[in-house]
Amino acid sequence: MSSQQITRRTVFSGLGAGIGALALGTLAGCSRSTPTEPGGLSALAYQLSWTHSVQFGGTYLAQDRGFFSDQGLEVTLAAGGPNVAGDASTVSGAALVNISAADGVARSNAEGADLVIVGAQYQKSAATILSLAGEPITSPEDLQGKKIGVASANNPALTAFLSINGISPEQVEFVPSQYDPAVLTAGQVDGLYCFYNDLPVALAVQGIDAYSMLLADFGYNPMSQTYTVLRSSLQDEATRDQLVRLLRADAQGWQLYQTDPQAAADLTVQMFPDAGLDLATQQEQAEVQLDIMFSETTDEFGFGWFTDEQIQENLGLFELLGIDGGTEQLWDRTLLEEVYRDGPIA
Repeated sequence: MSSQQITRRTVFSGLGAGIGALALGTLAGCSRSTPTEPGGLSALAYQLSWTHSVQFGGTYLAQDRGFFSDQGLEVTLAAGGPNVAGDASTVSGAALVNISAADGVARSNAEGADLVIVGAQYQKSAATILSLAGEPITSPEDLQGKKIGVASANNPALTAFLSINGISPEQVEFVPSQYDPAVLTAGQVDGLYCFYNDLPVALAVQGIDAYSMLLADFGYNPMSQTYTVLRSSLQDEATRDQLVRLLRADAQGWQLYQTDPQAAADLTVQMFPDAGLDLATQQEQAEVQLDIMFSETTDEFGFGWFTDEQIQENLGLFELLGIDGGTEQLWDRTLLEEVYRDGPIA
């Protein structure tokens, strides 16, 4: 399946929820971790960035196949959603780790948090311009003179993308969108700003041919689906050890996902029968997601790896987007270096 044909959503939340929403992220009855009992497992909470779907299929495989328990961990997977502030869950101590996005983490730190990104599930941002196959938008230049549906929260991201590619926003008509592909299929817009593993997948399942232009392929690649922890967690020996074991087990799940994405889709539907998940859509999404989660970098260094170049690219994006709270200290690769001390997990 071509990476240019279909798509789904990620959580690069252009304007992610801040620490002011702390109460929304609190998980009742959960603490971020508990000490390991003799002969038992160490319990911890792992906050996901969105509602349950195969977007987190590798983590579900890690739980189902016993990879977490093999590492001495009892992991509670907490669903995210529009009313859950994932960074705040970690700040409050409700979760040991959450899946976030670099821009959101920087904003949280600007508001007083002290969070650190210790890994990145997505090698490419899922932000994309979706167009119909009959009139595809294949390059930034194709956007000139076009009507692009975009939710107001994503206006800064699209504006930054245009700036990176030397295109004035006045050359593109931004059409307010509620993240509905109907405006595209009805011909009300020429393209739709959405996410590579979301709306294009929905169109593909309906048999509608579409084309996805990943913004990451043209210089706009904000780091997303990041493993995010408190800086203090890295300084406590016992908690740091838990994080290493968590990342190791999660990586095992995602490596299994890479070899058998259909197993991840089947498991997701089985695990969450009340989530309203369609198997065909989950299967399509599972395949599509491979394009943005794995790369030559992950082949060489391991799942979740990020490079110094990516850090600098994101700092440049923060400046372009007017985001405070981001410095090189926002990232720490030492946990991954420990996980992959002997090379990538097979």
